[in-house]
Amino acid sequence: METSLRIPTPWPGAPVYLRESTTSTMDDALALARAGCPTGTTVAAGFQERGRGRGQESRWLSGAWESLLATVVIGRADAAFPLTQLALRAGLAVALAIQDACGLETRIKWPNDLLSSGRKLAGILCESRGDALLVGVGVNCLQRSFPAEIADRACSLAMAAGGDTAPLALLPLVLARLKECLADPGWREKVLQRLAFLGTAVRDGGAEGIVRGLDEDGALLLEDADGRTVRRDR
Repeated sequence: METSLRIPTPWPGAPVYLRESTTSTMDDALALARAGCPTGTTVAAGFQERGRGRGQESRWLSGAWESLLATVVIGRADAAFPLTQLALRAGLAVALAIQDACGLETRIKWPNDLLSSGRKLAGILCESRGDALLVGVGVNCLQRSFPAEIADRACSLAMAAGGDTAPLALLPLVLARLKECLADPGWREKVLQRLAFLGTAVRDGGAEGIVRGLDEDGALLLEDADGRTVRRDR
């Protein structure tokens, strides 16, 4: 079932589909992309039965209309940059949209999460399918608590900024910022200003070292124990 609320979009002629419930907005967007939908076509849902995150076993769980759950279709011709930059550009867009909405400044955890006070607030999932790019966004908005197993690692806009930023109020801000960031030549510097753990030793997914920055393609630069710069691109 789709709602009738109209959502502003910066892509003229691109529809925004709002669904009360779906299996996955990524799957819905892929079907639309295969049918030849225009760049900027967006699917948002109040609830996902099998919303996924980065990695085969990762899942995005959210109660009905507690989170912004959306996927945007971008034509490959409309993203004139290496695909390794896409998740960071999208993460920057969501960070800016959140700041627009409620004044909250977030940190970008390479390659695809947003943090507030060290806790996960949002996640980005990007996929390339043929001539289409899928930009999936999940932002915790209205939750006041989380299950015990993730309570120390997750937060929401309501918890971090106070007030109630509704998912559908955040969506048009995300879309506007996404179009802007896809074309922004200064994206890297803006991400670096928000990069989590910069100058800090990290150990994550087999990579270990001090976070020193990003290269032009969006790969993470780490300094290893021998003082060498190590490039991590996934």
